[in-house]
Amino acid sequence: GNHAFRLLAILERIGLPVVVHFHGYDASRHDVIAYCDNYKGVFEHAHKVVVVSKVMYERLLDLGCPEEKLVYNVYGPRPEFHDVQPQFSTLQFVGIGRFTDKKAPYYTLMAFKEIAAKYPDTKLLLAGDGTLLNACKNLVNYYGLESQVQFLGVIDSVAYKALLETSLAFVQHSITAESGDMEGTPLSILEASAAGLPVISTLHAGIPDVIVDGETGLLCAEHDVADMAKNMMRLLDDVNFAKELGSNGKQRILSQFTLKQHIEALQSSLESE
Repeated sequence: GNHAFRLLAILERIGLPVVVHFHGYDASRHDVIAYCDNYKGVFEHAHKVVVVSKVMYERLLDLGCPEEKLVYNVYGPRPEFHDVQPQFSTLQFVGIGRFTDKKAPYYTLMAFKEIAAKYPDTKLLLAGDGTLLNACKNLVNYYGLESQVQFLGVIDSVAYKALLETSLAFVQHSITAESGDMEGTPLSILEASAAGLPVISTLHAGIPDVIVDGETGLLCAEHDVADMAKNMMRLLDDVNFAKELGSNGKQRILSQFTLKQHIEALQSSLESE
């Protein structure tokens, strides 16, 4: 969305149909929206405006985007994630993503701290990099969880799929940051669910669009560390329930959120112009 704003003068001159795709921060961060003049010019000249969550759909409506221009189209995970077969053989949680405020990795660590003593064999593996990484490492040291929490750095999809195969659940405590920054619909959550792993996350942005609480994962309110910890304990105490959630999630992604469906919807938006 913000790139379309910067290119607006050129787009107006060339006079071709324009499809604008919003992803997350461009539709939520207060400073970005203000800089882009609430996207008034973008909405006027765009023929279609693609959004990746229902929350984003409503947000752009509130900013003044004509509803007939809006297209709701969630990302689809790469098909290779459908081939992953979780073993549920270890008491291990995995998370992957940038260490930024909207992903709130510190809340995930705080929730894990609540269960770590009761389940001393449980591990939390976090992959990724970002501005909050060192702060999170300090938090782990403060809690004395060095033997149970591992920071893996940036990993590729092969390593990620291997982690999905050996973990009990995917964890991510997404929130709305002070800046207004929000997720769209996190691709890593779609990939984990496509792989057949239950997702423990929050009722944030597009996450409830794809993860059904109690059916394909367990969701809590933003900032509710205690409830997230309870959700982690629930799966540690009932691995069969974790398997059930994971299986349901894989079927839901295969039926409603495949990459093929995502591309076809994009193609339809482009060809309609």
